[in-house]
Amino acid sequence: MSSRQIKVTVQLRLAGARLAILSACETGIPGTTLPDEVTSLPTGLLQAGFAGVAASLWSVEDINNTMLMFRFYDLWCSEKLEPTEALRRTQQWHRDKMNGERKSYFKALLLNQSERDLNKATVDLLYKSVVLANPNDHDFTYPFYGAAFSYVGI
Repeated sequence: MSSRQIKVTVQLRLAGARLAILSACETGIPGTTLPDEVTSLPTGLLQAGFAGVAASLWSVEDINNTMLMFRFYDLWCSEKLEPTEALRRTQQWHRDKMNGERKSYFKALLLNQSERDLNKATVDLLYKSVVLANPNDHDFTYPFYGAAFSYVGI
């Protein structure tokens, strides 16, 4: 270790922490300064006590990311799926649904807002993002859009 490097050790324990979602771009990429060690934000959160971490491996567009995280949250909280299953179903949904199906999904959520604990402004934004899109197109077919997120932990 050079005289300019400082080693910091943090002893953080988060009792009962279940899930961390790192939805910002490239939050799951390991560092390159210590190639013999797996050093990343997700591994640090696992070390701190989280049971699992979902993180992005590359840059994703804001609306794409918002749609993925919103659908994940809906499946995880409303349908009580395990995080791994919620993420898998979210990625499949994102890949397979046509714009018209997305529009119907978000419109139904807007109409039934009182039944779920979902942010109305976010639902409205996502609805508006697909309302003018060609209903027969699959705008997120390529794996680039949904496969950016990975899950580590149990």
